[in-house]
Order: sequence, then structure tokens, then C-alpha cells
Amino acid sequence: MTTTDPTNLLPAAHRARILGHMNEDHADSVLAYARHFGGRLSATAATLAGIDQNGMDLVVTEPSGEASLRIPFDPPLTGASDAHHVLIDMSREATAALHAAPKPIPERARAAVLHLRDTAQTVLLATVSADGLPDCSVAPFVLSADGTLHTFISSLSHHTANLRANAHASALLIEDEANASHLLARRRLTLRCTATFIARNDDAFTAPMQALRKKFGSVMEQLETMHDFHLVRLVPDRARLVAGFGQAYDAHPLDWTDLRHVNDTGHTHISQKA
Repeated sequence: MTTTDPTNLLPAAHRARILGHMNEDHADSVLAYARHFGGRLSATAATLAGIDQNGMDLVVTEPSGEASLRIPFDPPLTGASDAHHVLIDMSREATAALHAAPKPIPERARAAVLHLRDTAQTVLLATVSADGLPDCSVAPFVLSADGTLHTFISSLSHHTANLRANAHASALLIEDEANASHLLARRRLTLRCTATFIARNDDAFTAPMQALRKKFGSVMEQLETMHDFHLVRLVPDRARLVAGFGQAYDAHPLDWTDLRHVNDTGHTHISQKA
């Protein structure tokens, strides 16, 4: 809400220039004001709606919806020329403080990664052939206690030959379309992995296969009798969780609940300039 107080030291044209400039060119600073000075750490966006010598008015977007926020100037501005310098100083202070402070992880982000861990049955596997050509396929998997994935795949599949030629792979666990609140914001976890083939006479073969049989039942028992199928261990070294719009986190590759914000400023809009 733009102030109409006749005692406002900032002329209307000057206020309009400040609002337009900050919202179009410095949306990250406006969001930092809301998070640091306003204490709205869960805010995903903010708009500067008004300014006077005593403070600024923001409209803040949070998971629960939009809310108004008043941030006072301390001390108040003494004139129109103060606004530029004060806003810059406050931006620097807020940005520094937010980067220095530990970032709270929303419970929904942890819930998203636990949902994927507990409900995903198959993994989308991206591999690269010896000729450098990409392939994407689907495979069964189980998650081991140490954070590694195991899958059982056929030599007839491109991804098996690809992994023998190039052990690097990307594994994607993604929310079912039918359960997603928004198709473009499906919860998903991407893991960058290194693959190792485990021989049937290796002691490391037994436990993962038992887990696969338990998870997939008789079909896995049948596949195990086929000699063209191979057990592959996928060891993640990097993980990225997307829990929704503007909610991207780096995850510990072997402990997915250990999350770090990727972008503390959120999404910004393209400026619509003439």
C-alpha cells in the first residue's frame, strides 16, 4: 500500500521511481529485506509496495499466501536523498546476515525426500554410450543402509552396455504424476552416480538381491535365474532435491535428509520494460 500521507518527505514521483526500480531490478534485495528485517524466513518473493521517511511497506509471498509487512527505518529518513543510500546499506546488511546464518529447512522439503525414499519403486536411469550418445530408461532399485542404490538390469538393455563403457550415470526418483499437486513442480531427487557391476559369486551380491526379491516378489526371483541380468551398485556423489517451485536443495548423496538451500533469493521475474 503506497502511502498518501501529505507529510511524506518523499515526493510521489520519487516514490514511484524507487518502487519501480527496486521491484524490477532488485527483487532479490526486496526479498532479503523481508527475510532479514521482517523475520519472514519462509518468504519466496516480496514486492515493495510503499515507502516513506519512516519505513517501507512490502507484500510478502509465503507458503501460506500473501501478507503485508512494515519495515521501519532506524533512524527515519531526513530527506528524499537518503532513500537511495539507506536501501543500499540495508540490502548489504540483509544479504550478509542471511548468507552467514544457517538456513532453516522447511519441513515439507524433508517430507518430500522421505516420500521419495519410502515410495519410489523404480528409478529413471540416464546413461551415456561408448559413442557419447545419451539414453534414458527405467529400472528397479533398492536403497541400501549406506545410501547406495542397487538395480538388476539386463544385458539386452542399452543402459547395461552403457554402464560397462561409462560408469557415470544420473538416477532420477520422481513423484507420480497422479499424486502431484502441480505437474511442473513434481517432487524429485536427482543423483549423480558411479556404477559398479557385482558378480553373482561376490559376497556383496546376496544382501541387495534379497532386498530386491522382498520388494518385487516373484518377478525378481524369475529374473535372477536369467544369466543376462546383472546386479549393479550405484554410488551417489551428488544429489539435488526439488520439493516444489523455488524449492531446490543440495542433498548429501548418502543422507538425503541433510539439505542445503541452492538459491536463497528465490525466483525473480523478467522485467517488463518498454
